[in-house]
Amino acid sequence: MSRSVWRLLLTVMAGFAMIGAVMTGSAQDTAPLAHPTHIHEGTCEELDPNPAYPLTDVASVAPDAPVGAVEVSDTTVDVTIDDLLASPHAINAHESAENAATYIACGNIEGAVVDDRLIIGLGEQNDSGYAGVAVLSGFDDGYGGAGTDVTVYLAPGLSGEALAASPVAEEDAAASEVAVPIVDFVFDPEVLEITVGTTVTWTNEDAPPHTATSTDDVWDSNILNQGDSYSFTFEEAGTYDYICSIHPSMTAQIIVTDP
Repeated sequence: MSRSVWRLLLTVMAGFAMIGAVMTGSAQDTAPLAHPTHIHEGTCEELDPNPAYPLTDVASVAPDAPVGAVEVSDTTVDVTIDDLLASPHAINAHESAENAATYIACGNIEGAVVDDRLIIGLGEQNDSGYAGVAVLSGFDDGYGGAGTDVTVYLAPGLSGEALAASPVAEEDAAASEVAVPIVDFVFDPEVLEITVGTTVTWTNEDAPPHTATSTDDVWDSNILNQGDSYSFTFEEAGTYDYICSIHPSMTAQIIVTDP
């Protein structure tokens, strides 16, 4: 896992404050189904169906919640991150207790551990429209005991369908700063052309959190709650692809040319 993703670890725990803002579905007569979630032995491609470590169910948002509303599960498990990394393990979410054979999101537990934390992506399974991230935080209780706190974030409503192409936005040659608002789960514009030395500022205008994360380790905004901004200055020409780490279907590109 890239160093840029690990920087997200340092702020993701602060994201608990956002949950009240994004769980916006209205009350329903019937509670939405929860998603059973477990740590399994094996990988997402070859998963042992028997859970190794059960996690708290991911509570589903109401049916009329906005696209991308975040669902959360918090669990403490009696196993260290090192032990989980010693052999293949994965975090897997199921559609429901009644439909446990249908997987909706899965992520392999792998990568580098920084400050006793590991973050992994959860990819969509079976065209579920769900994707997300899991944060594993190791701890030592000081009395010889050790374990891992596991927080799973899932975002429903992401079908995986390609986003409609947006016109390429060209920066004014004299400009040195460009704003990219994040609105309705889209980076606006999705394709931006700028010159070397330009500073791009992303601002999250959505209620759910987002990130602007380079796919090649160049920059990472960390979590942007509503109203938060992040800026990065492009010093080298090239083509840069980036995503929202929380909503991987959100993709965009910046093309940087010499003046």
